[in-house]
Amino acid sequence: MARKPGPGICVHCLQHVQIRNWDHVFPVGWYPTSTPNNIEKWKIPTCKQCNSEYGVIEERLGHLLCFCIDPEAPESKGVYERMRRAFDPGSAKNDKDRKIRSKKRKALLESLLRGNDIPEQGIYPGLGERWNRPRAEQVALTVPKSWIDKLAIKIVKGIAYIEDKVLIDDRFEIEPYAVEKEAAGEFEQAIDRYGNALSRGPGILVERAVTPEDRISSIYKVTIWGQFVVYVSVLPKEEHA
Repeated sequence: MARKPGPGICVHCLQHVQIRNWDHVFPVGWYPTSTPNNIEKWKIPTCKQCNSEYGVIEERLGHLLCFCIDPEAPESKGVYERMRRAFDPGSAKNDKDRKIRSKKRKALLESLLRGNDIPEQGIYPGLGERWNRPRAEQVALTVPKSWIDKLAIKIVKGIAYIEDKVLIDDRFEIEPYAVEKEAAGEFEQAIDRYGNALSRGPGILVERAVTPEDRISSIYKVTIWGQFVVYVSVLPKEEHA
């Protein structure tokens, strides 16, 4: 196990703290079982509070997203089976754990949208119906976009620190975008022309183009499980432009 990073600045909140932990840029549970064993999982030094807050969001988000992906795809192999156990009372370690899992399962089932109750708009790109079922047979979940946005911001801050040893402070605006590839022409062109690809196995791909002037202004394309994409821009705020 790696030693703790010790006192220093948290990559997320940029506060100097005495105790920092390693925080995985992508949650460990999100790596598919098809990930090669020799791949080092990205991690960054963060304060305990940020680590804990992101951990809660990632757990909740993962539990929702796992029901929206193709469990048979190589890019997401094993992810669904691993995450769905949180809702399976049969996987519980004890009575208390069984009650917690049963409660989560009940809440999940009650939150499902079915058939015509599923809105036509607001479906996150890449997470829509993929099994060609008739509308009446379709089932959907509400996934808060704010959780995906926070994960995207965390990824961008983490990659900037790992690759360039830079901290993205409040002089810059990190803006995630949920758009279909067909509508992301400017992002795609910039990445194709100036970008480079960073991969952590089949399930995680980050492509980015960074300006050489400040090494922070940039465009990112984050592809998770090969099935949905988040585009992100990092630009100076107007007062600092």
